[in-house]
Amino acid sequence: MTDSPFTPSDEQINDALNRSRNRAEEYLHDAEKSRLLLEEAVKKANQHKDTRIPQTDFWSHLKAFFRLLKSYTTHRYTVIPWGSIVMITGAIIYFVTPIDLILDWIPLLGFIDDAAVVVFVIRQIRSDLDKFLEWEANQDASKQIIDL
Repeated sequence: MTDSPFTPSDEQINDALNRSRNRAEEYLHDAEKSRLLLEEAVKKANQHKDTRIPQTDFWSHLKAFFRLLKSYTTHRYTVIPWGSIVMITGAIIYFVTPIDLILDWIPLLGFIDDAAVVVFVIRQIRSDLDKFLEWEANQDASKQIIDL
């Protein structure tokens, strides 16, 4: 992602994710809370999926996060380290939270920090995400979990 005056630093992103760590763990221990978080995230993504975001892979990675969390909470895919699933859940919480490093209702700029968080998390958990995507590709296509 190209740095701009509005792009948060890795340190700011890490701090934001650390602040949401306890919330993420609460969601992961409560299937109903996780389900509601995913519903809210998918709804927000559907409302804004036509938004032009400089990071072109933002939506595909975010959808992969949704699918991974759904697979994890439904016990279909649980071979991911705890720290990685917590980071993914934290990124989803960050995405649905309208008041974060840059307010989401500011056109275009409101999603720059969301994209930065997704990219940051991907850099941290790339191999775990790749393993999930490989597992997912080998699953029955008729059982697609979430497709925006």
